[in-house]
Amino acid sequence: MSGYAVAHLDEIDEVDDGRCPSRPVRHHFGITAFGINAWTARDADDRIINEHDESDEDLQEELYLVQRGRATFELDGDRVDPPAPSSTHAPV
Repeated sequence: MSGYAVAHLDEIDEVDDGRCPSRPVRHHFGITAFGINAWTARDADDRIINEHDESDEDLQEELYLVQRGRATFELDGDRVDPPAPSSTHAPV
């Protein structure tokens, strides 16, 4: 077995829970140290990540990477429109 793995995003099966279709990158590669998933919008203006609150004591950091197209984030009431490619880290 080699010490690395490579996959195109399309090779990772999509999971659809009825809210946001995603690709479980973590499970595909067997990553256990951190979580990583991929979301891809099918149409312009699709909501990809549902609104959620990270203000509880067990703070979970999140990093969003926009590879193509564009995305709009609302972070602590501020609207952020990073151009692709870029990343947005929340919370700060």
